This record gives sequence, C-alpha cells and structure tokens, in this order.
Amino acid sequence: MASMSEDTLIYVGCQGWRYPDWRLASAEAVGDLSAPFYPPRLPAARELKHYARTFDLVEVDSTFYAVPQIRVVKNWATQVPETFRFTLKLPRTLTHEYRLARGRATLSAFCECARPLGVQLAAILIQLPPSFATDEFAALERFLPHLPADLPFAVEFRDPAWLSERTVELLAAHRIALTLGDTPWIPTPLALAWLDRLPTDWLYLRLMGSKSNGLEHFTHRQFDRTDTLDAWAAAVWRLAEGGKRVYVLLDNHFEGFSPGSATLLVRKLGLAERPFPHDCPAESEQLGLEW
Repeated sequence: MASMSEDTLIYVGCQGWRYPDWRLASAEAVGDLSAPFYPPRLPAARELKHYARTFDLVEVDSTFYAVPQIRVVKNWATQVPETFRFTLKLPRTLTHEYRLARGRATLSAFCECARPLGVQLAAILIQLPPSFATDEFAALERFLPHLPADLPFAVEFRDPAWLSERTVELLAAHRIALTLGDTPWIPTPLALAWLDRLPTDWLYLRLMGSKSNGLEHFTHRQFDRTDTLDAWAAAVWRLAEGGKRVYVLLDNHFEGFSPGSATLLVRKLGLAERPFPHDCPAESEQLGLEW
C-alpha cells in the first residue's frame, strides 16, 4: 500500500495476522494472490512485523476473548512503523455476557491497555451479538456515555433493524462510528445504502463473507467475489473523495485467503501494492531485520 500519513483516508488490511495456513502452498491455487504469505523459517513472534511490510492495518481478534496485558500491546506497537494502524475488539464480557449493562471496571481496564497504541489505534470495535435487538436500545444509550472521548469506537450491529435514523443520531451524539460491510447478518445492498448516513467522518468496514461456506483451509482465493469487491471499492473511493476515512478489514472467509483479497482490493482502489513477506528474498534471509 501507499506510504501512510495523517492525510491517509483509506487503510486496507486483514482480520488477524496469525494463521498457520498462510505459510502453506496450495496445489489448487491459481494466480499470484495465494499462500505462502510468510517466509517458511519465520518465527511466529515476528509475523506481525513482516505482516506490516505488506499491509498498514490489522484487526486484533484476541482482545475479544480477554483484556490484553499492557506489555503485550506495547510490544505490538514496537513491531510496526508509526504509520501502521490497529483495531481492537472490545471484550465479549461486555458485549455478549453483560450486554452493555455493566462492567465498568472491565471497560476501564481495557481502555488503559489500548491507550499505549496512541495514534496507531484506529478503532475499538464494539461487536454486538445477533441477539442484541433494538429492544435493548436503552442499554446502548446508557453505555455510550461511559466510553472515553479520547479513544475511537465503532459499533457493529448484527441485526438490520438497528440501521435507523434513531441509531445514527445516538451514535453521532457520542461520536461513535458505524461498522458496515459484507456479513451474514446485514445484506450488502442494505449496508451500501447506509453509507450516505454515517454518524461520523470515518467508517469501519468489515468484508467477512460467511463461515458456512465450507472452507477448511485458508491458502488461496477459493471464491471469486470480484463483483462484491468492485462494489465496495467504488463505495470506499467515493467516501474518501468526500473526505471520510475508511478502515477496510477482510476475513479469510470472504474468499478463502484474506491477504489475497486485501491485495486485490488495494489494486482496485489504485493504491500502491507491496509484496507478501514470502516474496521478499532479501528480507526472508534477514529475519532479525529491525525497522
């Protein structure tokens, strides 16, 4: 991707960086957008550093399951350039167990762990379960004022009934971004239709696909979803032209291999493309190379 700065409006990356299949070659792969992504001898502890040579954004899924230790978060920051961006998932304890009704101590602890990222923190994702319906609007309304204003938050609803003017007005009042995308819960045409009614000047975009598509390995693009990528590329470009920042994160289930899908999207957006770490022989031989 292109060299990033504060003026950068489009970031593209993957939902996670550590997948064993990304190291494997597949006999079924066609074209250049397939595994291996990492060099074969690369220690797992250095995967993030090498990932950041190709992409400038990543979604951290592990924070959904537990509040990370501050030293771990600080270590992430040291492995990437200052222009790199992270998104962190809010712990499921708050969203799925407490359903936003309690957990102030957990929220505070999580925010303290996120702050060391500084400008590298693009967003904290509040991923709500599909069962979190609009009859719990009051819970969301009571929860949002507790979010610290110095951190960026985005909400992902998994019930299309949440896409309403009432919801957008609530999010806008607290400067909380909306999360949209290609997901099993909200139809893509509906998500695209709401791009003109965003509550903030930035969008969290997740291109996920479906986990019911029977994928067993993530080594190459196994579904051709070019039409969907074309639609989102056009939408992202239009938002950026209007001055909105967009963080686009792709899941392995979108086509079968998120680094390939993300790179294809980079091409469609006309951004500068960087090779996979595996395809940089000089760097592969110097696995201890520092930034």
